[in-house]
Amino acid sequence: METILELKNISKSYSGITVLDNVSVGLEKGEVLCLVGENGAGKSTMIKIMAGVIAPDKAGAITAFGNSYDRLYPRQAKDLGIAAIYQDIDLVDNLTVADNIFLGGELKKKNGLIDTKTQEKISDELLHRLKISKIKGEMILSDLSTAQKQCVQIVKALKDEAKVLILDEPTASLGDEETRILLDMVTTLAKSGMGIIYISHYIDELFKVGSRLMILKDGRMVDIKKVSETNAEEVIHAMIGRDTGSFYFREYFPLGEGALEIRNFSQKKTVHDVSLTIRQGEVFGLGGLVGAGRTELIRMIYGCDKNRYGMVILNGRDITPKNPRDAIKKGIFMIFEDRKRDGLFTLRSVKENITVSANEKKEFIDLKKETKTVENSIKKFGIKMSGQETEVVNLSGGNQQKTLIARCVLDPGTLYIFDEPTKGVDIGAKEEIYKHILDLAKAGKYIILVSSDMPELISMSDHIGIMREGRLVGIVPAKDATESELMRKYLGF
Repeated sequence: METILELKNISKSYSGITVLDNVSVGLEKGEVLCLVGENGAGKSTMIKIMAGVIAPDKAGAITAFGNSYDRLYPRQAKDLGIAAIYQDIDLVDNLTVADNIFLGGELKKKNGLIDTKTQEKISDELLHRLKISKIKGEMILSDLSTAQKQCVQIVKALKDEAKVLILDEPTASLGDEETRILLDMVTTLAKSGMGIIYISHYIDELFKVGSRLMILKDGRMVDIKKVSETNAEEVIHAMIGRDTGSFYFREYFPLGEGALEIRNFSQKKTVHDVSLTIRQGEVFGLGGLVGAGRTELIRMIYGCDKNRYGMVILNGRDITPKNPRDAIKKGIFMIFEDRKRDGLFTLRSVKENITVSANEKKEFIDLKKETKTVENSIKKFGIKMSGQETEVVNLSGGNQQKTLIARCVLDPGTLYIFDEPTKGVDIGAKEEIYKHILDLAKAGKYIILVSSDMPELISMSDHIGIMREGRLVGIVPAKDATESELMRKYLGF
């Protein structure tokens, strides 16, 4: 077989954290190479390097169609015939199918106007090649289903003469029949000689369309096998296998009498009628794969997202926030996954970041008292920096996270939501953050912990709620949970 795209010893790090570690793999003409792994395994980083979106670290090389490169750029990758279709549909709803397929490379008449009829004719021919009869070039994109829009993205890649197609969770938002149509299309394209990289959390899909399975864990390739030479059990075991040193051994203590209810939360397409009850002092973990609805749910609870339904009930009292400002007033605090974008003012001082919420309520600020308060927070949370006026951008990831937690606990709160609280921090900082979470629980607060790190979820939680396709499909005691059991439930296997 002819190798058309190859990664050789490719690595990628961010701020000293290795997300892809010395990976080598080749894609052959006409094969479907499936990438599998837990959240954070390195799949997205790998395909973005292939598509030229990000540059790998200096060592290693990318070989495409016989030529070697240190890195690729997006336009260069496209010109070489590498097309990436990500989970979020990148099309324009108020244009026609043909306009979307030719967007950026429109066919023009002699008078400079777009040749609409020719574009529609070519689009129809491409759709016919893929045996798609229900979509026409003249149709407005907004009239199509999600699956049909995915098909249009693939046709756009065909129009651009793609030789390599990268599909990132293409069926995440599709129903059974729509998924079948898309999988049939993938098989057809592979038979025509196109090389396909296919990412999916749905194991059964991989065995339907895949030629080989590449398993990534913690940024490393742990195995690569022909689909015919393995099974789902082996794949799951390879995805999660790790030693017990990955687990944190927490202190457990009696839960209080109080109860906080998350009642009937829903939002069109993302979250469907989720209800759960958290005991006072409980760390309630939320697990699931990318797109399961975890982050959407907690953003709704915090009052971030509009057009949502549901209530937050504390000991029979409605404390549902209208917005994040109202959430803070009602004692609901959230530590966001993307602390730099959603949580911190990175160009402001540590002092300002810790006190910003508390100071908002004050008409006058006692600067001497503020300095003492911040000093106590810095000591309590072990924030390492040169002084209170240090800009947060100059702190390590772990110290940035501790600064954000220090802000949230400065005022008495009731519910604390942690979304991936140890993402991008070192092991020492992780254990400190765990201690602060447990201190809150011991003080009788209610904790929701969202984590893609299964050892973290099992180690830190009292109970784990499992999200899949926007629904809460089960709640298990963390003490009885195993990684393999959780992964099966995540996958619906």
